[in-house]
Amino acid sequence: MTPLGLLVHGPEVIDEGEVEEAIEKLKDAGFEVEAALGGITGKTAVIDAGMRGVIDISKDMKPSEVLADFVTRGIDFILLVNHAKTEESGFVLGEGILRNFIDRGGAPEKLSCVQLEYSSRVSVRWLAKPGDDTVYKKIREVLSEFKEREPHRLEPRYKKEADLMYREIRGVHPGEKIVVDGIVIGTVSPECKDNSITLVAKGGKLVDVVGGTVITHNLEKLPQLDLGKGMIKTGRVIRRTKPKITRGEIRPREGKRRKIACFFYTVEHLFPKIEETDGDVEVAITIGDDTTSIAGDILKRFGIRLIGITDGDVDGLIEGIGGGALEEYTRFLPDGSVIIRLKPERDDIIGKRIQEEIFQNTDEIELTGDLEQQFEELKQRVLELAKGDVIGVLNSSTPKRGREKIL
Repeated sequence: MTPLGLLVHGPEVIDEGEVEEAIEKLKDAGFEVEAALGGITGKTAVIDAGMRGVIDISKDMKPSEVLADFVTRGIDFILLVNHAKTEESGFVLGEGILRNFIDRGGAPEKLSCVQLEYSSRVSVRWLAKPGDDTVYKKIREVLSEFKEREPHRLEPRYKKEADLMYREIRGVHPGEKIVVDGIVIGTVSPECKDNSITLVAKGGKLVDVVGGTVITHNLEKLPQLDLGKGMIKTGRVIRRTKPKITRGEIRPREGKRRKIACFFYTVEHLFPKIEETDGDVEVAITIGDDTTSIAGDILKRFGIRLIGITDGDVDGLIEGIGGGALEEYTRFLPDGSVIIRLKPERDDIIGKRIQEEIFQNTDEIELTGDLEQQFEELKQRVLELAKGDVIGVLNSSTPKRGREKIL
């Protein structure tokens, strides 16, 4: 039987048990199935569901890159498994992934791709490679509850006019955050038309969002931007569902040769550091309210301690962090961790000092000697660099620490 590649996207389809259901049905029908996650937002869901042996989360790849990886390994019939906010946004996702695949040099005529959109139980046959009709018919028989929908035409993702570049994002809703390459750059306005916004860039810099309100100081965090290739999405929170079954899988610490502390402005490369580096990550220093809350939610599953730098300017991408009050971070703290609250708009400034003076403009340093002592020394160095800007400190509950200290 033809091997199938399952490209899994997002936490919802995992939390709802839908990926597991699809894999079981396809395997029972005789298919050989290989599943991999595209993007990072579903990785904690895979861990919570105890499916790390079923869905590969080791690669830090965008969905279109997972698609290309399958093809290079000879797996050219792909099922995109997703549970979007709405059927429309599911279509937009599928179209965007395939557009990215083609733009990065993928050959659509050599690939069959079918989307299983669980938000409305529909299937979309985006691409059909010659000779795959029998396989497609068999899949339709196995997943007979899915109604067929015609695919959108794969239009170019952006257009240019003079020195401006425009990219439309469809399937959005008022009040959602607009996230570009992991950074919240604004919100969707109530006045947005046809559930769409248009991002405008000039010279590699984002200059406007038609149908959205821009957070000006967050734009400064964006590096040089290729609007055609950038990862752009909208949403209220990054995980809209809770797992139906939590198997509580925690990664065992493997005792590698080196012990390291790592520095993060975003969580985009957090998993590769944990999974692929040649050292054990013992401490993560994170900059920013959302980065700290998201990282803490991940790191507590691995028993990795956190020093988080926040200033209360939260974008609310993770459920449970609303107003940005220091106490809200308690549920996201790994044991033995600390959140340092600074005066408004000071986290990025102090973060730069930490990276320059402690990490020597790199993103990791080696820890030698007693780890407890090393952690305390790191914390004190951070507090010293932030001296004068610190207004509160929250410690996680451990036998060696109290819960909270307000300065």
